[in-house]
Amino acid sequence: HLRLAAKGGTRREAEEMLTQMEERIRPIFGDHIWGTDEDTLEGVVGSLLIEKGLTLAIMESCTGGLLSHTLTDVPGSSAYFRGGMVSYSNEAKVALGVDAALIARHGVVSPEVAEAMAGAARRSLKADIGVGITGVAGPDRMEGKPVGTVYLAIDNGKRIEVFSGSYPSSRPEVKRRATMTALLELRRALLNIT
Repeated sequence: HLRLAAKGGTRREAEEMLTQMEERIRPIFGDHIWGTDEDTLEGVVGSLLIEKGLTLAIMESCTGGLLSHTLTDVPGSSAYFRGGMVSYSNEAKVALGVDAALIARHGVVSPEVAEAMAGAARRSLKADIGVGITGVAGPDRMEGKPVGTVYLAIDNGKRIEVFSGSYPSSRPEVKRRATMTALLELRRALLNIT
């Protein structure tokens, strides 16, 4: 977060100082600035989806539905959000379209499974974009991977991007940080879609 504050002889003078400072700062930070004032990241992502006429589907594991919950906190999200699937077990992932052999070969916490989850979500809910998240929320290691290991994939039907993160912390913090990373990467991906 970046906060600008100004003091002036009048409110108008202070607002002018803020405007001038914002004009100087924006070119430095560029696309890293995703909103101002009351904007939320999930609201900005929703606006981009509407602007581009795209729909979204999610399959999430370690975040337990937090990404879907966060996106649907935005009024009007039904215009772009097709649905979210919480596939906490391996059996649920397979039932929803992830290849069991892929899980056996790479492990459930892997970039390959995140990619398969994103594709399965996109296809099964007939969305333009699918997001898959898998990881270790804790408190114990999983498949030899430490708590906080997260893989995220974004599939737009033409290109798949996979990201990894390490958020060593408490279970709620891993879920929160993975959700925020997903929103940031989704925003970035949407900005690059023409």
